[in-house]
Amino acid sequence: MERRSSVRFAPSEIARMEKLVTHKKEQVLDEIFCRKLAEEFNCSPGRVGSKALQAVQVQEWFRQKFPASTVIPPCLPTGSEEKALASQASAPVSEEKPPSSEENALAVDTSISNDIGEVSPDLPIDNIDKLPEIEDMQFEARSSKDFAWYDIATFLAYRKLSSGEFEVRVRFQGFGAEEDEWINVRKAIRLQSIPLESSECKLIREGDLVLCFKESNDEALHFDAHVLEIQRKQHDIRGCRCVFLVEYDHDGTQERVNLRRLSRRPKHS
Repeated sequence: MERRSSVRFAPSEIARMEKLVTHKKEQVLDEIFCRKLAEEFNCSPGRVGSKALQAVQVQEWFRQKFPASTVIPPCLPTGSEEKALASQASAPVSEEKPPSSEENALAVDTSISNDIGEVSPDLPIDNIDKLPEIEDMQFEARSSKDFAWYDIATFLAYRKLSSGEFEVRVRFQGFGAEEDEWINVRKAIRLQSIPLESSECKLIREGDLVLCFKESNDEALHFDAHVLEIQRKQHDIRGCRCVFLVEYDHDGTQERVNLRRLSRRPKHS
């Protein structure tokens, strides 16, 4: 499968774009506007040494925001730990552990489709129960094709397997319908990982699960990895200079990376 390199924006960049959406409205979709904003981000200290952002990547981020009020995902399956599937499904998200706030954020009405191979239709907005607690949450999914994690733009449909587990059909951020996939909710959907600012390197510890941006001649993708070793160094005007030795979960390879290539997992209560 050939996919464009996925892009992650820093929290400060996202905050700036969110503000621009509020004040500039549809003007943010202008190609020249997006090119200037991409140039601004590329000149920031946090982008030093990273692959340059392209105007089309900024434009695509804005495009997903319009019309923001209509982008409501269909209800997704999970529930409380080890409960029998009844009126609501029980399917912990991503990790096999007691339900967390992330898992409880996903819930589904199973009355539409309960048989393997039977798929719910794309649910019209009028038929979707609005879930205020997940309005501002964003999710990511692991592709079964390359084991990389991609931001989710839209939840399209869901189905229940004979095993009792659920799959959802997702559209990845920045990709078209030809790249849509059915994804196992419990194993490969979770809250979006959080890019780290230079001042946040202290949040990463040895043994932590992180999302790491891996670059090669052929691809630049985000994979799960565990931190094996950290070399703490003095920060300077360029930001964090610490070096992190990580081991990628999907292939066992190791690499030394800087903080800009890492995103942390959200903390759950």
